[in-house]
Amino acid sequence: MRASSFSFSSVCQVSLRSICCFALMSGSLPSTANEPFLDKPSAAWTEEEALQVLNDSPWAKTITATSQDIQCDYEHPAYPGTFSAEFARYEDSLSLAPPATNVKADGAQYLVRLVSVKPMQAAAARLVALTEEKWKHYQPETGKEEGEPPTSVADHFYNQMDEITIVVVLKHPGPDGSSFHDYAFPSGGLHHLWPCAAVRTTAGTTTAVLGGPGSRLSGLPEDGIGLSFPSTVNGKPLINHPNEKLEFRFVVNQHVFEATFNVNASDLFGGTESVLSIPKTFDELTPAPRP
Repeated sequence: MRASSFSFSSVCQVSLRSICCFALMSGSLPSTANEPFLDKPSAAWTEEEALQVLNDSPWAKTITATSQDIQCDYEHPAYPGTFSAEFARYEDSLSLAPPATNVKADGAQYLVRLVSVKPMQAAAARLVALTEEKWKHYQPETGKEEGEPPTSVADHFYNQMDEITIVVVLKHPGPDGSSFHDYAFPSGGLHHLWPCAAVRTTAGTTTAVLGGPGSRLSGLPEDGIGLSFPSTVNGKPLINHPNEKLEFRFVVNQHVFEATFNVNASDLFGGTESVLSIPKTFDELTPAPRP
């Protein structure tokens, strides 16, 4: 499935669907973790082990959002210095962010998943293979068409299969029921996305090119916001070193989501894969009924 850039004046909603099935990886998976089950083929993982990869692993971080005093825009992006002053002023003149207000953190708990790594994709596929009806929401959402070219930032063409995709998932609302549903989705008025979602490594910083908050078929907001970033910056791979530190920062109406991952290039999708799962829900293992 072709994934290209979108023109945004307010909010991007991406809702890609594919009927493809993700093939389980048959070998051991490269990882930065010491979990013993990661040394066996993913086809042998239990539900509990697959959910651990998705929920509590080097590629899944539980966070609480913080807040900042200023609005995010091109002149005040997720990471300072991302854009030239001239470019930032011009872009901000096209769509002014609203004045900053006194914002408090929502107190909710979120899961930040780095989904474009082989262990995460294998975990999602394993759940579907175990019980397809129960775990159908982990099926692939996007696929690669035959002959589809790789991401080309210069040509404004973006292929999710070779990008770094991260999803912020609502895990538990705050004590008063607050969450990003109140301020990050269309009804909340998300004014800037691209400059306010970024990843960086020692190679540099790159901002989001695909993604954003979306809605279910029922019209209710999803519980996850997926964001995809080019895997290169200034013509060089973003992940250059073993256990490269990948920092993620996403600012939504003064609410700040941050997480740091340690990633090996061998863990990442390389663009040759055919489908990608972007799980946007948090699931826990249902205890077996007592006899």
